[in-house]
Amino acid sequence: MEWWQIRLAVPAEASEAVAARLQEWPEIQGVALEGLWGEEPPHPEYGEWFDDSLLHSDRMQVSVYLPATVAEDEWRRRLARDLAAVAAAGLDVDGALEGVEAERVDEAQWASAWKEEFTPIPVGRRLLIVPRWMRDEADPEDRLPIVIEPGMAFGTGTHATTQLCLEALEDLPVAGARVLDIGCGTGVLSIGAARLGASSVTAIDLDPVAVHAAAENVADNGLSRVISVRQGDLLRDVPAHAGYDGALANILRDAVIALAPQAAKVLVPGGWLVTSGFVEGQADQVGEGLKAAGFDPVRRLQREDWVALVAVRRS
Repeated sequence: MEWWQIRLAVPAEASEAVAARLQEWPEIQGVALEGLWGEEPPHPEYGEWFDDSLLHSDRMQVSVYLPATVAEDEWRRRLARDLAAVAAAGLDVDGALEGVEAERVDEAQWASAWKEEFTPIPVGRRLLIVPRWMRDEADPEDRLPIVIEPGMAFGTGTHATTQLCLEALEDLPVAGARVLDIGCGTGVLSIGAARLGASSVTAIDLDPVAVHAAAENVADNGLSRVISVRQGDLLRDVPAHAGYDGALANILRDAVIALAPQAAKVLVPGGWLVTSGFVEGQADQVGEGLKAAGFDPVRRLQREDWVALVAVRRS
């Protein structure tokens, strides 16, 4: 299958707003943000939501994948509409439409490039992220394996935010818990929770390609009876008072704040929330949003400038 790989450069202040608008396209297969330094960006096609270079960059590259069946005139029309909406909200998009780069890429070519860069990754004290094609040769060394291949979805487990979430899970009462993974991507966190003893995990994502990739990864790990993967979002597709013991949300800062009130409703009193996807300068804002939604932040983990917060729902 062929895909459009679309890239556009925008000022950093507008990058999250642009990414959020693009994420709403029904055919979009994930959105990645990367800092621009005047050089070729480091493999957005197998990256996480963010690349570390964004921490010190004034401009961001927004990268998306779109099936090649979507006509170029159509996606350019939508892109112009969404950039105009972001500009109307008072954010500078600085001629992003004129600088759009697009090319058609083959899925097999994408998969081959990703494999060249990935090796098993120990995470925390107990976990090991293992690429699917290395599962037979990887030695877990008393670690719990998370077998992963992203397909066309974003999220390999290499990024600090994913690893911080997994490390936080190791110190939470996951054994026997019912867990919700909000924006599950390729299912890395869901599989980690199941490996740590969760009795059931619901993995949910808006992106149908992420749902497909997560389901395949769950099956590869032999966890289909523990982890249920489905397409949807927290606000519309998870009922209040669902009674989850814990939730995971490694997503954009603004999305964390927006979803926090509903996350509180689906958790039991005293239930925990692990969230990341933001940098140190944004952590206080996220913490205040969690407090306003009925959570008490109880732990902060940090690697370089990336932050994860653990919060507990008030009784």
